[in-house]
Amino acid sequence: MKNKTKKFSHLSKSERDEIVILLDKKYSFRNIAKALKRSVSTISDEIKLNSVKGKYDPKKAHHKAYVRRKYSKYQGMKIVKNKELKEFIEKKLCDDQSPRAIAGRLKKNRKTSALYFKG
Repeated sequence: MKNKTKKFSHLSKSERDEIVILLDKKYSFRNIAKALKRSVSTISDEIKLNSVKGKYDPKKAHHKAYVRRKYSKYQGMKIVKNKELKEFIEKKLCDDQSPRAIAGRLKKNRKTSALYFKG
């Protein structure tokens, strides 16, 4: 029977600490993944996204991941909290415009800053 990996969840501080220890012991991504019961891609992505100047630092990695999660949640909240922005986006989506095109239009017209400060 295959080793089961965890269902999706964010890496914890202790898992990041363990990653750096195993990297120092020259473990492969595959062996680190096995030890943490995570997928190889999770380990690979973690190291690639959170290395600074080619060195993996668990404290910096945890902070970078925290900041990414914090701001990704905030971006969606701009739409939820701003009725005018939400209606604008919904109208454009109903007109078959892609999210990328809508974002480009908002950026080009600088509508976002005016709308965000109203909310």
